[in-house]
Amino acid sequence: MNNSEVIKRLSERLVLPERETKRLLKHSTEMLQKILDRDISFTIPGFGTLGTHLQPERKAYSPYHKRFMMLPQKRVVNFHPSSVLKGHVKARRTDNE
Repeated sequence: MNNSEVIKRLSERLVLPERETKRLLKHSTEMLQKILDRDISFTIPGFGTLGTHLQPERKAYSPYHKRFMMLPQKRVVNFHPSSVLKGHVKARRTDNE
């Protein structure tokens, strides 16, 4: 599903014009990015928890240079799904089998 499909489905569900839905989605994602920029984790009930953590420096092999090199530490986003979401996905998987 791409962005335009998400906007179309949301606008139908919220009974809003697609233009307004697109603006709402854009502002929502910007707000979530600003929260994550401040290293604050947050929970969306029934969906999960989003947060950031610092991935430590690590050793990796470069096939191009044919040697090991140290990769610097970096901040990454992590997601922990809620038990409700896990149960929903698990139920859908068993229905299809």
